[in-house]
Amino acid sequence: MIATTYPGAVTPNLSDSQIKDTVLNLDSELNRVMIHASLHGIYTGVMAVALGASIASRKDTRNNRHLLALILLLYLLATVGLYYDWTIVCSTFIKHNTTFWTAYEFSNPSNPISLTGGIDSILSTFLADATLIWRCWIVWGRSWRVVLIPIVCTTLAIISRAIVTYYSSYGPIEDMSPQTLYLQNVVNWAILYSSLILATFLWCTILIVYRILRLGGVAAGMRVYHRVIEMLSVVIVILLVFEVRNEIAGAYIEEFAIAIRGIAPTVLVGRIAAGHARSDDSWSGSSTTTSLRFVDSPSSQNEYELSIVSGQNPSSRVRPDLEEGSESSTQS
Repeated sequence: MIATTYPGAVTPNLSDSQIKDTVLNLDSELNRVMIHASLHGIYTGVMAVALGASIASRKDTRNNRHLLALILLLYLLATVGLYYDWTIVCSTFIKHNTTFWTAYEFSNPSNPISLTGGIDSILSTFLADATLIWRCWIVWGRSWRVVLIPIVCTTLAIISRAIVTYYSSYGPIEDMSPQTLYLQNVVNWAILYSSLILATFLWCTILIVYRILRLGGVAAGMRVYHRVIEMLSVVIVILLVFEVRNEIAGAYIEEFAIAIRGIAPTVLVGRIAAGHARSDDSWSGSSTTTSLRFVDSPSSQNEYELSIVSGQNPSSRVRPDLEEGSESSTQS
């Protein structure tokens, strides 16, 4: 069966399968933006908690104002991205909703709007990865050898995202050389972009956790990094699978990856700005020594005996946070 022309709009003759694909694309786009808006609400809550904890902290956080400005800028870029998607949805389903075909025609943004969305995504990627790389660099005593690989991965990710933005805004380059045409057909830039983001995230977070474990041992603060690694890693791996299979559901998973990519640095910077982490200089001083000792001191042995006599469980004591280390114990 062939679709006929709808009243008030010029609709090409489409087969049933083409109509089904068009409606499915419109439906998935609307669902994607709804998921984006919901996740941005969660991101807003995390941002409010991080700022509130920093303001309520009794520690001097003046040196961490640049970190707060960083996560605020990252949140602002995420808000711009939501506004970008919301504008397209309003134009598609409200302003041009005469028929499904007119909605489909206006679902593709103009070149300036598409370019603006791509630049916003590039800046968000740079800020999120730069935050993780910076923290890894600090934790490892300002060693550039440790962060060399994530810097390269982030640079390549930005380049690949810029290529995707150019193609989506202006289309393929005319009069391309055979080498460039071969590279365009062989390389899936979207998959490469997601893979490089995953490599940067895993490299930095695993090295941060290893460094903290080496200097401070296993403590309760480990769960902060442990959960962040699990969340973003699983989401990006699933995203890669959907992108390889070219599934529509990959767009939904991509929204989760974008949200967690902003939430993870916000949680990390929020803990630092609130004073729940070791000072930056203390990591450099611990580069050649370990702070973990397994020999009980006389005072700790007496405390243990007193707790046994009083019937208290010594394991129920609150242990200091991983990143606070010896600083938290001295303050308590």
